[in-house]
Amino acid sequence: MSIEVTMRHSDVRIEALKEYAEQRMARLQEKFPKVTSINLVIDVDVKKHMYMAEVVANRLGETAVGAKEFSESAKSVIDTAAARAERQLLRMRVKARKGTVRKQRAASAKN
Repeated sequence: MSIEVTMRHSDVRIEALKEYAEQRMARLQEKFPKVTSINLVIDVDVKKHMYMAEVVANRLGETAVGAKEFSESAKSVIDTAAARAERQLLRMRVKARKGTVRKQRAASAKN
């Protein structure tokens, strides 16, 4: 499992923030072991003093989750994006267990 954290438009590379983001994404991966890779992009808008975090989780070779959040605090934007990704992954797990995803894929393959 790979976790990639990228910071854009920031002059200073904040190692503590990257470490916090990696720990948060590792907790996400512990809850969902079928997630193969997680990419987190933290974008800093200096003029507006805003942070943007985008989480993309790949599950078994396909893109499972894309969550994007905006906030004025760097840690809160990481937490809210991870929480949104967690909710989406949980919803996908429930659908997969019910079989609705498999039925939809089978129906679309026939068409």
